[in-house]
Amino acid sequence: MADLSEDTAVKVATDAAQNFVDTFYPTLNNQKARGNITSFYLKPTLASPQRPDITLNGNVVSDPSEVQKIFETQIPKAQYEVQSFDCQVINPNYNVGLDDAALGPEKDGKKMSIVVMVSGGVKYAKGGADEETRDEGRGFTETFVLVPNQEAHGPKAPRGLKKWLIQSQNFRLVL
Repeated sequence: MADLSEDTAVKVATDAAQNFVDTFYPTLNNQKARGNITSFYLKPTLASPQRPDITLNGNVVSDPSEVQKIFETQIPKAQYEVQSFDCQVINPNYNVGLDDAALGPEKDGKKMSIVVMVSGGVKYAKGGADEETRDEGRGFTETFVLVPNQEAHGPKAPRGLKKWLIQSQNFRLVL
């Protein structure tokens, strides 16, 4: 992994995946927090015009605001329960959108891209937000590619920014 030690890469990727799972799914489960769904996704900029690649059950979703709208209007209540997740470093030196001065490798793992695979179960409310009308539940699998949030890694970065953002998401209910 070039200048990045394998131990550092594993630790950073594992911590990033754990933090992501611990924050993303509770956001989906909480109707009030759903207004923050878009904050989990990569934002296109002039330097890096990449847009997130999002697929939910085989349907391409155009952007994070559409994902948020789906959860706010079509899914009145959901309960996601993560049963397991795994992660792997894809690229230890992800440099998309960086200026030339920042293109070199980094020894602390802040420039990695990471794949996170999640499996679990989900229950959706039928016809309303009433707990009594929940369906039986289904399994799900989800794969994410997380990339560094460049705004969160600078010396003058505002507190509370997510350090990793979704570049790619593929969600599938298990039959």
